[in-house]
Amino acid sequence: MTVGIGLLCSHGKHILLAADMRASYGEISQNDQTGKLFDLPFNFCGAMAGTLSWCSEVSSELYHRMSKMKESEVVVEKVREAIVESYTRIYMLLGDEELRNELKISMNDFHRDRTLAPSICRTARNILKAVEVPVDLIVAGFVGGGPILLTAIGGTTVTIRAEVTPGNAVIGSGSIAALNWLNYRKQSYSCGLAHSLLHLTEAKQFAQVEQTVGPLRQIALLWPGGWKGIEGGQELIQGWWNKYGLPQSVGLEQEQHNQATRDTFGITQ
Repeated sequence: MTVGIGLLCSHGKHILLAADMRASYGEISQNDQTGKLFDLPFNFCGAMAGTLSWCSEVSSELYHRMSKMKESEVVVEKVREAIVESYTRIYMLLGDEELRNELKISMNDFHRDRTLAPSICRTARNILKAVEVPVDLIVAGFVGGGPILLTAIGGTTVTIRAEVTPGNAVIGSGSIAALNWLNYRKQSYSCGLAHSLLHLTEAKQFAQVEQTVGPLRQIALLWPGGWKGIEGGQELIQGWWNKYGLPQSVGLEQEQHNQATRDTFGITQ
């Protein structure tokens, strides 16, 4: 698993998106150089958590479905629909695999072969009810200048939520720890860029109490019409922590800190 965090900030003008970089392989050694942020059409971005191979399948399917949209069609309902359809496609693949392994029939056989014994059909239904798509996503972007921040939680079903207020999206095994920290810090969409970047960094570090969350991270900043990856800045953020760490960080709302953030990371928006 992992942790993914999306923060709507600057009164809805920016979205910060982050994920750790650890891939876990059970009892085998871990890999801390795994990318979990991905780009999507129309300057959208996403973060993923779960079984990495199926995360890649769902994110690729989502990219494919969004790429077929016209720009005028990109609204929150269509993005949500594309996410659901992407999960459904992967569910069909996993369901077909389970039916072939357990009953030696395909998904197509189950739906179309009217000669299948009732007992086989009942068993097939039970198998399909238990199929999980082990993928969680955060999908973020802007449409008409307005922000979209969605979480999709997979499993035997998929649940999609719009994270509008307070604007904090979390996924993965470290999500509870991260969300507890963000709530403690009173993070919300009204927090400025610098303020939110400090809280994001803290929340990701706090999530490392979960051993499947790695020490490294990726961060992307989105704004209407564009996005960029954020690298470096350790000295800047450490300075903020030294001055604005516990208990209060409200001093980072001063514009000088937002300007320092833009200067350090080359942000023009």
